[in-house]
Amino acid sequence: MQINNKEIKSILVVNLGGIGDLLLSTPALRALKRHFSGASLYLLVAKRVVPAVKNLSYVDKVFIFEPGHLWGNGLANFKNLAILRKQKVDLAINMRTLGSNNSALKMRLLMQMINPGIKAGRNTSGRGGFLDIKVPEDDEGEKYEMEYDIDMVSVLGAAVIDKQIDFKIGEKNSLEVQELLNGNGIGPNDVLIGIHPGGRPSRRWPEENFASTIKIIKDNFAVSVVITGGKDEVGLANRIIAESGLNVINLAGKLSFPQLGALIKRCNLYITNDTGVLHIAAILKTPLVAIFGPGHLRRFDPRNISEKSLVLYKGSDCSPCNKFFCPLIKCLKAISINEVVEAAAFFLEKRK
Repeated sequence: MQINNKEIKSILVVNLGGIGDLLLSTPALRALKRHFSGASLYLLVAKRVVPAVKNLSYVDKVFIFEPGHLWGNGLANFKNLAILRKQKVDLAINMRTLGSNNSALKMRLLMQMINPGIKAGRNTSGRGGFLDIKVPEDDEGEKYEMEYDIDMVSVLGAAVIDKQIDFKIGEKNSLEVQELLNGNGIGPNDVLIGIHPGGRPSRRWPEENFASTIKIIKDNFAVSVVITGGKDEVGLANRIIAESGLNVINLAGKLSFPQLGALIKRCNLYITNDTGVLHIAAILKTPLVAIFGPGHLRRFDPRNISEKSLVLYKGSDCSPCNKFFCPLIKCLKAISINEVVEAAAFFLEKRK
């Protein structure tokens, strides 16, 4: 299908993934706005990623849709879909994988509710038959996630001139974070390690492993340690700190999104599970130890954008998978404490 960009007056990009997915799509979003210069660019995203969108000058309006049952947020979801339908969107693009027949059905229903002139998006393992314009991919992926977004807009005629990912840290946020660290006895020249033990439950390295890792690192290096996480991960951070028995700062639930970015940039090393902050650390070129479990490594390998990343990945006979909970986490338990400590030491030794 050929698209006349002069006839496109409104574009809706549907990206119901996490913060990492949204940030990796920014080169493609910029290209869309540049190519369809006369069109308004809208985003339909989950509420948790809205802070990552606020400073994107090329996005004209953001609509919230909470994934789940059509669903999860009931009337608010339908209200936003009704507004988009009334606005008569010319082009709607799904920029996420259709990971199952169920997710494909939900996206098909969502597109029907919005009723755009043209429907475009990922055709994951043939599940996107309802789309007018498709980009083929398989479930595991053969390349970095950002490249699929670039392929998508390229098919629409929008050439990606540069692959710079938009995530800027303001001086105000950096000062706020250093002031917070100062209040906890961490000066601007102290070596700082950030630990992020949360994320999707199926992607969490065992918390007792994090506690042991902190103890070993602090026994061998003169470092300060902070733990990051969301408000729902405060208890997780407290348990790890209690088990370590050491002076570790718990910043879980205490930072705004921009402040979290500033903290990650301030860190001399960041150790994290496979979750959104992994991509933030890679974007900011913070030395990174990524503990990768059941996720799709080829799609989300941070080494694609940062040479300061070390990835620990073992896989298992049941990975990759998209489970939210997993009682076994064999793929994560296969990664030893010593392996994480050695990866951390690789970066810390460089500083000596």
